[in-house]
Amino acid sequence: MRMKLIVAFLLFLGSQMGQAVACSVCFGAQDAKSTEHMAVAIWVLMGVVMSVMGGVGAFGFHLWRHANAPLEPHQELTDEDLDKYD
Repeated sequence: MRMKLIVAFLLFLGSQMGQAVACSVCFGAQDAKSTEHMAVAIWVLMGVVMSVMGGVGAFGFHLWRHANAPLEPHQELTDEDLDKYD
């Protein structure tokens, strides 16, 4: 009995009848305010994700650029080979 109910429910969702009972948000009505608001929300979230990814990329570029920079004079003193003084 349970299997028949699950199969009937899946067939209902996959058929045209399942789409006919969808609300304007689920179906995506062209003139609904909620559809316009969802489109704006998607673009805002895309902007947020792209700005975070841009920040990560900029930080990676900063690290890459400064990895090849010469050492400061005070850092060169700490990296000096002291074996010759033994």
